[in-house]
Amino acid sequence: MRDTDQTITFDQMKGTIGSLVLLWSGIEQSLNEAIENLHTEKKSKSVHGISRSIDVWSLAVKQADNTSTFRTDLCDRLVRMLKEALLIRNLVCHGLTSISARPHIDFPEAHLKVELGEDTRLLTWHQLDEMFSWMSRSRWLIRDLTEAAMENDAQRANNRLLGWEKFPEQQ
Repeated sequence: MRDTDQTITFDQMKGTIGSLVLLWSGIEQSLNEAIENLHTEKKSKSVHGISRSIDVWSLAVKQADNTSTFRTDLCDRLVRMLKEALLIRNLVCHGLTSISARPHIDFPEAHLKVELGEDTRLLTWHQLDEMFSWMSRSRWLIRDLTEAAMENDAQRANNRLLGWEKFPEQQ
């Protein structure tokens, strides 16, 4: 049975909101730890704190003495994905207008409807599930990119990241 053929309850859809908040809390914690480990400037408290943390961390990872093209590309890929997921988080946390379940396979796919300013979207169960899949692994990728940036041996730094080559596709 395909994911889009599942019945999805209202409680499951509500749970997606909690999952999103929990994942972002862990990602933010990982970014703060990584920034501290890289001895970079402590991010300032601002309205866009998570976005600032992503930028500070990314810059520090890419400025390391042993920076490889692979690490830079992987970091940039993760940053793009995190920034899009942050936009989704903000839409859900500040612009959630409805939750739609899918009590039977003949109904449309379960989704959250969000609207913030001019941005209106339907976030389907399948889209959120895909996003949560890679987000749940992103803390380890942040850790590995950070440790690769702190590694004195370029080959060891690169080897640390080899398992992430196909991120986000690999499980």
